[in-house]
Amino acid sequence: MRKLQNLFIMALFVLMSSTVIQAGKIGIIEKNALKLGGQMSNVRLMLETYAMIGIGIPYSKPEELLKKSMAEYESVLNSLEKEFKDEAIQSSIKRSRAAWKPVKEALLTASTSKDKELLKKEAQFVHDNIRSVIKELASSKKYLLQKAKLKNGDILNASIEIGASARRLSAHYMMRLWKLPDPTIEKHWKKGLKIYNDSINILKKSSFASDPSFKKYLDSTSRELRYFNMLDSMKSGHVPTLVHKKAEKVYREANEMSRIILSNSGK
Repeated sequence: MRKLQNLFIMALFVLMSSTVIQAGKIGIIEKNALKLGGQMSNVRLMLETYAMIGIGIPYSKPEELLKKSMAEYESVLNSLEKEFKDEAIQSSIKRSRAAWKPVKEALLTASTSKDKELLKKEAQFVHDNIRSVIKELASSKKYLLQKAKLKNGDILNASIEIGASARRLSAHYMMRLWKLPDPTIEKHWKKGLKIYNDSINILKKSSFASDPSFKKYLDSTSRELRYFNMLDSMKSGHVPTLVHKKAEKVYREANEMSRIILSNSGK
């Protein structure tokens, strides 16, 4: 009888241990999906910061911020490479590094040159090529969210996209202000507004919209969407530091919504 009892306890222990490991694994997947979403925003912040340097806006010490953002991106890639041995992730990281190398070299121009025309030329290159970096981040994020099998995966993705879209809009506003000769800037601006708007609508239709804490952030990010829509008709003349602050505010609030979603997103 005692042997049976001991065997039962051991079986229960193994089962519980397996559950804990499984839960821990899911936690790691979720955590890294959020990191990738954060880097989608961070890469756009690099674009914005580079433009601020080119325009000559000293707010928030853009040179230091750019270096910090670049180091953060590389750190997340290194961490992801160690954490996941999946072929899909490893292949994506290789493509990410290949896409990142020339973009990084162009971004470093901000630290090595004061030539305004060279900065503008490199900005054009960064804008043309940085989307390949973002594309790989989005692909890996989607893969991890699918792997985690969250019941609120689509809703979580919407909150991530709000933060990324706000920083995209701020970056493109700075490039518009800089008068960067790139006809695609307006197209990407419009796309940023659409993704932001669609993501807000997804969250408003979700069950989280009735949660007071979540609703506070959702209402705030909805108000900021109206602000960015207003900017759509203003080609220049608005305070660029205010645009930057608004984007950072939305990014922080989107992160808070993501945390609330994750805390209620079991399998």
